[in-house]
This record gives sequence, structure tokens and C-alpha cells, in this order.
Amino acid sequence: MNGKVRKGRKMRKRLIIGMSGASGAPLTIELLKQLQQYKEIIEIHLIVTKGAEMTLEQVLSVMEENET
Repeated sequence: MNGKVRKGRKMRKRLIIGMSGASGAPLTIELLKQLQQYKEIIEIHLIVTKGAEMTLEQVLSVMEENET
């Protein structure tokens, strides 16, 4: 496969993002937010290690607290 997937008649590019460490959590969150505007042309997949998952939970908790 050439990195493109079919959705209807349009071809969408496939982007796979891997997150493995603590410092990448805020950057990954922002990247995913920015990529939302391209969701019609890019299929996005996120692969997260167990350590990164734990960090993400903490970062998202802090972000929620800051919003309220």
C-alpha cells in the first residue's frame, strides 16, 4: 500500500503518530488538535506506549483543572 486509503472516491493520506515519552504528551495533544482541520484528507492513527498513556492522563487532568 502506498500510504493512501480510499474513502468514497477521495484518497486520504495516512499519518501514524507514535508517542513514547513524557515530554511528548503536550506536543502530541497540540499536534492532534491542529491536524483536526485536515481530517477529510488525512487518516490519523495514534500509537501510545503504556508510559506515555500514564503521562497523558496526568497532563489531561492538569489541563482540565486549568480550564475550570
